[in-house]
Amino acid sequence: MTVTAHVARRERVTPDTGALRWRVLEDAPASGAFNMAVDQALAACLRPAEGVLRLYRWENPTVSFGRNEPARGLYDIEDARRAGIDFVRRPTGGRAVLHDQELTYAVVLPITAGMSLRAVYRLVNQGLVTALGTLGVPASMAPRGPALSPAAGPCFEHPAEGEVTVAGRKLVGSAQARIGRAILQHGSLLLGPGQERRADLRGEADETSDPISLDEILDVVPSWDVLVEAVVAGLCGVLSGKWHRGGLTEAERAEALSLEPHYASAGWTWRR
Repeated sequence: MTVTAHVARRERVTPDTGALRWRVLEDAPASGAFNMAVDQALAACLRPAEGVLRLYRWENPTVSFGRNEPARGLYDIEDARRAGIDFVRRPTGGRAVLHDQELTYAVVLPITAGMSLRAVYRLVNQGLVTALGTLGVPASMAPRGPALSPAAGPCFEHPAEGEVTVAGRKLVGSAQARIGRAILQHGSLLLGPGQERRADLRGEADETSDPISLDEILDVVPSWDVLVEAVVAGLCGVLSGKWHRGGLTEAERAEALSLEPHYASAGWTWRR
């Protein structure tokens, strides 16, 4: 994933989240369609003065496409099926990523006057850099570079400005969308290798710039619980407000179940 092209180029204001009440969701592995439906539902149902941090995993390895990324006819679907790999299209922009050995996060917060998506993007990524630092990972945010189109290749091939990197290689890929009066940002923290499998499904040569994963950086990849606590603490440090653990509301679950068929449909996944 990468930041969407429509993000404003100028940061107008640093987001003030001090008045928000943040709810942390830690979800069991789910299908790609349900994961994307829940992320959209959280944005669609967001209540005033509330923010949400969701941390989750995937039932099967899944290639996700950006909302406007070309994909139809580019992947060997039969090879993917034999390998147990699914496909889904995100509500956010950016480029393709294979979700497998990773921690996936979603941050949802209301849009306030003067808030820029770019400022939110940088603030969330700064929280992730802080979280990784507590684990001994020397992460930083990528400097300004050329803008990348949805057809520019896989998400983890080229770090975009503000993305989380280690030694110039991307560790976290993220994407954004404005949904109603909410901003959704979600992304992938790579725990292990596997992005080359996406390239294999397209019959591509080795990528020119490899991502990096925690198993390359640390002697031992922390347990899921340790990773979750680090990410929560890192984001809590930059997204001020009151924080508590919770689950989906009845309205959010109902909305997600109504959206799931859309994200499971071939018409949406292969629309471009």
